Amino acid sequence: MTTYQVQTIVDGEPTFQDEIKLNEILADLKIGGALQTLTPLEYHTNQQRKWWKGILLPALAEDSGDSVSYWETKLKLAVLPDEFQPYYVSIGKQVFSIIPSITKLSKRKMNILIEGSVAQCHEWGLAWVALPDVELRK
Repeated sequence: MTTYQVQTIVDGEPTFQDEIKLNEILADLKIGGALQTLTPLEYHTNQQRKWWKGILLPALAEDSGDSVSYWETKLKLAVLPDEFQPYYVSIGKQVFSIIPSITKLSKRKMNILIEGSVAQCHEWGLAWVALPDVELRK
C-alpha cells in the first residue's frame, strides 16, 4: 500500500511530496482496488501505528528472539498499564486474558506509547532503539 501525504492544495488540486502528480497516483489504480482519504489526525495516527507494528516490534523480536506479541504486551503494560488492563473471555471451560488493541489510542496517547517504549527499551539496555526518523522514511 502506498500512501501520499498532501502537501498543499492549489486551485483545488492536491500537491504531493517529490512533485508526484495526482494523475500519476490515479494511474496506479486497479479494478477492484480502492482509494482512501484520511484526515490529518487519522494520517498521523496511522503512521504511528505503522512504525509501532512494522518497525519497532519486529526489530525487537528479531534482536531478542522473543515474539512480536511478547514485545507488544510487555511494552504496552510497561508504558501505559492503565490503558491496557487485560480483560477476560471465556471460551468453553477456558478463560483467556486479552490485552486491548492500540487502535483505541488517540494520537497523543500513541505518541506517549512510542516515546515511552523507546525510553523503556533504553532502561532495559536496548540502547539501539530510537524514535522514528522522518528522514528514514521512503
